[in-house]
Amino acid sequence: MIQEKTHNVRQNPGMSANRLADYMAASEQTRRSILKSCKYMSRARVIQHNDAKESIARYVSSPDSTVADLEARMEILRNGLQGSDFDNEVAEHNADYIERFLENPPALPARVQEVSLAGKMPSLDINGFHLTFSPNLILRRVNMRNTPKIGVAFFRYAKNKVLSGDVADWQGAISFGYLDTKVKQGAGDVDPEKEMCVAIDMWTGKVHTAPSNAVYRFNEIKAACAGIVERWGQIQPPDGAVL
Repeated sequence: MIQEKTHNVRQNPGMSANRLADYMAASEQTRRSILKSCKYMSRARVIQHNDAKESIARYVSSPDSTVADLEARMEILRNGLQGSDFDNEVAEHNADYIERFLENPPALPARVQEVSLAGKMPSLDINGFHLTFSPNLILRRVNMRNTPKIGVAFFRYAKNKVLSGDVADWQGAISFGYLDTKVKQGAGDVDPEKEMCVAIDMWTGKVHTAPSNAVYRFNEIKAACAGIVERWGQIQPPDGAVL
């Protein structure tokens, strides 16, 4: 009997900005686990918070959106009419996410003048490593010299768990480094600002800005990515995986 495939194999080294931030802050054991899960991607359905993130991003970026709109969306998610038991479970988790946001609404940096929806942006090649970059918000301002500046916000959420300050610092460094690299490559025309490259802990409402040593950290990230590229071919599949 042919066994059903359990994992998809990612042939080329890479991961998302969120996973890379987790990797940079992790112990060696956890790093090995992250690499394995990124190369061998499970086909099992997992809880995602896409609905909550999209709803909150629209609320934050639209002056016409109200708290009542978010509360209405939360109630729709909780009505148990999403489909299968799994779909209803996902909807309930997304409703919890929105409820937590409303209980602890984060405050973006005061310098931010314009907020817009983000989404998937062009990937970045780092020494053969494929970084996917999908922030939730784009942040902009014009400084006193009439120079436009840009930043991004990533929502980070884990129920009952505070976002590690170290993970947040790596996330900010990745954001600043990505935007700065794109400008230097000629793919962007607005300089990034560290204070507007933020990771938002959606559990506590705390907003973490990119650290002062973001440039140094991004150089460390590039070195780590080169190491991942070298190791990628030797990463073995999980026990019992059917490929």
